[in-house]
Amino acid sequence: MAPSLRLIAAEVVRRADLRPGERVLDIGTGTGVGASAALGEDRSVVGVDAAPGMLAIARRQVPEAEFVEADFGALPFPDASFDAVIAVHALHFADDPVAVLAEWRRVDIPGGRLSISVPGPRRALYLPIFHAIYRRYGLERRIGIPTLTALAERARGAGWRRVKTAADPTTVIRLADAAAFGRWMRTGSRSAAARSLSEEDFEALVADLLVATPRAPDGTLAIPFGSLYLTAQR
Repeated sequence: MAPSLRLIAAEVVRRADLRPGERVLDIGTGTGVGASAALGEDRSVVGVDAAPGMLAIARRQVPEAEFVEADFGALPFPDASFDAVIAVHALHFADDPVAVLAEWRRVDIPGGRLSISVPGPRRALYLPIFHAIYRRYGLERRIGIPTLTALAERARGAGWRRVKTAADPTTVIRLADAAAFGRWMRTGSRSAAARSLSEEDFEALVADLLVATPRAPDGTLAIPFGSLYLTAQR
């Protein structure tokens, strides 16, 4: 997903209105796409993720940034450590988004900024395309995609102010081929949804989903994902 996320990360960074010399925290950094987008103009950038394998890639690909293994709901930084906090398609993994947003606010300076993206709106997601196939295998795929209103309410509930939101339903995740699709299916909530299946049934599920997946004109897979954007101030 990293190449597709780079475009979303660039938009998150644009909306963050970063300034020269600022300290920036990229939460849920994964392979470092947000951290990479935030670099420049003498900024110091720290990326946080709970997956050591992702961080190993990030350290190789973005050596100019610092990367820390940590839970994004319990950040290992003092209060007011950063001028801006960004997160690219990470918040929807939180069990308690309001509590997590409050933790992100804690490490931002007074007057500091927040800029994040999450998948959405729901009508733009891949789930409607795949729903009947999942049900055929006895699976229910649930993903906590908020409306713009709910996303803003969560941020305000965590103490953020000057909250603004926007939606881009045209965002897609591009995957090169069937092998990349198979790897995508074995990560995150997609893998969790299929853990009850045997390996044979899981492979059959992947094959059926692959047939239903839209293709771009160049033949790559184009999975509808969408992006909701939120900016706020501490």
